[in-house]
Amino acid sequence: MVRFTGSSDTDDDDSNETADSPVAPVAFLFGAPAEQPEPARHFAGPVAVPTLDTAGLTPDEVEQQELQLADLENLVVRALARKDLSEWQVTEILAANGVESSAFEGFLTIYRSKGYVDDYAFAEREIERLHRRKGFGRSQIQRELGAKRISQEIVSDLLTALDDDDELARALELAEKKAPSLLRLDRATAERRLSSFLRRKGYPSQVVRDAVSKTLVTGTSTVRFR
Repeated sequence: MVRFTGSSDTDDDDSNETADSPVAPVAFLFGAPAEQPEPARHFAGPVAVPTLDTAGLTPDEVEQQELQLADLENLVVRALARKDLSEWQVTEILAANGVESSAFEGFLTIYRSKGYVDDYAFAEREIERLHRRKGFGRSQIQRELGAKRISQEIVSDLLTALDDDDELARALELAEKKAPSLLRLDRATAERRLSSFLRRKGYPSQVVRDAVSKTLVTGTSTVRFR
């Protein structure tokens, strides 16, 4: 029987659950690669913590434990090579492969020390992707990062870098791209649809009003009103 030592300080309530979908083994969670797929390894019995207790074990048993930990680390590394992941998403992979929730923090400590996971850096990259590339405003970014269990403290700290002028500029850019699809609408309908579009992107009411008014200006807008 594989044995490990360590504490069970980690909160079990929200470490390995998601309301949206069940956790799949890593090989299926991120899609099989084009080459020969390598199935996720499910170990015999739960994995406790990533600190070996070698007392009373034979050399073969110690080697078995070391190989087990190496297999788990390889699963995580392969998943991270395919997709950027938050620490919580990494624990979902561990849970899908037999790791007890009480052991999550021990594994994360090791992975942080090796540079595999870092929620602050992950959140920075996600904000760049969501704001610059997808055009999301603050509230939608908060929802996206919250779904990946990034702490509110990290999110709040990073979102302070998005000033009001920057957010308005991004909203204007989106509004101008959307405007041609509103060409044959009357002004009231165009305003309503453009406002709804920007709100869904997560922009606050004042930013939405400013972006819409600056985009749908009679005589200068690309939109023609009946």
